[in-house]
This record gives sequence, structure tokens and C-alpha cells, in this order.
Amino acid sequence: MSIVLAVLSLLGVTMAGLLTGWSGTEDQASELEQRLRCPTCASVSIAESPSDTATAMRTVVAEQVAAGRTDQQIIDYFRARYGDWVLLDPPAKGQTLPLWLLPFAALAVGAVVLIFLRGRRSPEPGDDVLDPAQLERVARAVEQARAKADREEVP
Repeated sequence: MSIVLAVLSLLGVTMAGLLTGWSGTEDQASELEQRLRCPTCASVSIAESPSDTATAMRTVVAEQVAAGRTDQQIIDYFRARYGDWVLLDPPAKGQTLPLWLLPFAALAVGAVVLIFLRGRRSPEPGDDVLDPAQLERVARAVEQARAKADREEVP
């Protein structure tokens, strides 16, 4: 019974840790490295870059995490040295605002185009009903086609 209680308590502690999202300093440093752009490679995070600059930046991140600085303090440190460009997800302000708004604008334009095209294709109520004169012409044409088919089948 005591073994079962011990296993259950360990599972409870593990689940609580997973649910609260506790992470160590290595996880914090790794997450920050994924968010910072390598100045040398330009399109790669410092976590993925093999350059000397990225290696130096990873060392600074690890030192600052070990010193107990928050994520925002570390991000601000790099932004002060490199500007907003150093962030792989730049803030939605200034020159980067169009980048954040472009997907929403494209979605809105696409929705308007779809609504416009759908409105042009949909028939008006009553458009699919033929008037009596048209019905009479269709009935005569069908009757003539049947008569012609009957004459051709009887040799």
C-alpha cells in the first residue's frame, strides 16, 4: 500500500510540474535563443546558427539567465544593442506593423472577393422558373424529338 501511495504522489508531483509549466534555466535559455535572430545569418535564430556571433550571444543569454534576469530584461538587453531586428517575432509597431497586418488584410480581401463572386452567381428567386411560352416551346421540342426518335427506330 505504501508503494502505491509513493507512486501516486510522484505522479501527482510530475503532473503538477507539467501543468504549471515549470522550466529550468536551461529551458529558459533555450527558449530565448529561439526568439533571437543571429546578426550574421539574418534568417536563423542564435540557437540554430553556427556563427561565432551566435555563440557569443548564446553565452550572454546563459550568463544572464544564470544571473536571474527575466526574459524581458534579456530581450531588452539585446534590443538595446541590435534594435527590434534582433527579434525573430518583431513587435507589431512602427515599420513591422504592415507585416502583422498583411495576413489580416489578405483574408479580408479574399472574403470580399468570395462574397462578390458568390453574389454574382446566385440566381434571383424565380429566375429558374420558365414562363408559360417558354414551357410550351420546350414541350413542343421534346415532343418533336420523341417523334423523330420513334420514326428512326421503326424500320
